[in-house]
Amino acid sequence: MTSRISIVLPCYNAAAHLPETLASLSAQTFRDFECIAIDDGSRDATRQILEAHAAQDPRFCIISRENRGLIATLNEGIAAARGEWIARMDADDIAHTDRLEKQLAQVEATGADICGSWIRFFGDRQGEWHLPGDDAAIRAHLIFNVALAHPTVLARASLLKAHPYDQANEFAEDYGLWCELALAGAKFANVPQVLLDYRTHAGQISQARASAQRATGQRVRERYIPAYLPEDLKPLAPRLIELAEPARLLTEDEFCWLAVFLLRLLNWQPLCRTAFGPIWLDALQRTPYAGWRLALLTARLARAFPLPRSEGRRYLRQLARCIAGPRVCGWLKGLR
Repeated sequence: MTSRISIVLPCYNAAAHLPETLASLSAQTFRDFECIAIDDGSRDATRQILEAHAAQDPRFCIISRENRGLIATLNEGIAAARGEWIARMDADDIAHTDRLEKQLAQVEATGADICGSWIRFFGDRQGEWHLPGDDAAIRAHLIFNVALAHPTVLARASLLKAHPYDQANEFAEDYGLWCELALAGAKFANVPQVLLDYRTHAGQISQARASAQRATGQRVRERYIPAYLPEDLKPLAPRLIELAEPARLLTEDEFCWLAVFLLRLLNWQPLCRTAFGPIWLDALQRTPYAGWRLALLTARLARAFPLPRSEGRRYLRQLARCIAGPRVCGWLKGLR
């Protein structure tokens, strides 16, 4: 008998945290699922832990073979899935017990093809990540970066089978896939609630991987942004692609250009209002020499694109930095 949801769980040297992850899946209030757990050539006790859990919970199917990498493993799990929906999960995270139940209710209520949720960080980083909830806001957010937390995603199996992860998007495979699916007409949603605890630890992303991730992200934006923008804004695409890169430092003039662009985009797509609060705040943080001019501009942006509660403290810190000005901030850094 086919299960309604297939959970795809790639595992690589995950023994330290895997038992917690498996327990969180077995405890789901939505019971009609299969879990395809793939041991991607682990050199620790990952396989033994998976097999022991599968012996207790027959909904878990274990595949163990040589190392092929994350993208190949995800695509293998998707190909093997028999459910109508595919749920992603990482081997060191913890799903809340009602995760699958609430996401399934969300896609049924909204007609979405892909649904994520908010996440809570634990380990080396604390806090929550609140993502835009509706389709229009998610599509707008994709101009800049991912708008769904990868390990929270629930997606139509037919869609993922028709659009597998692209090996060319290594280290940003999820961002590339969401942008591809957005251009293919998929509908998105996020449950506005924390449904997964995301484990963070030192060295999670190496410097080499971070550089590759940036380069891949830029290639994704180069494809997505010109296709997403309305005709009258398409001439601005090259400049937007340049300034949208999340690690690029901005001048005051560049931040102002980006702010004006966001306000123009709001006139075209009013539903993107909820998407750009964290985006303009990130851009402000990327502007090291900000002064009173930007303090006044950010007040306007805060009215146009309200910030989620989780960003309140960061906004106050950045606003104080603008009011103090670059000279005072530089003097304070010197004191440290």
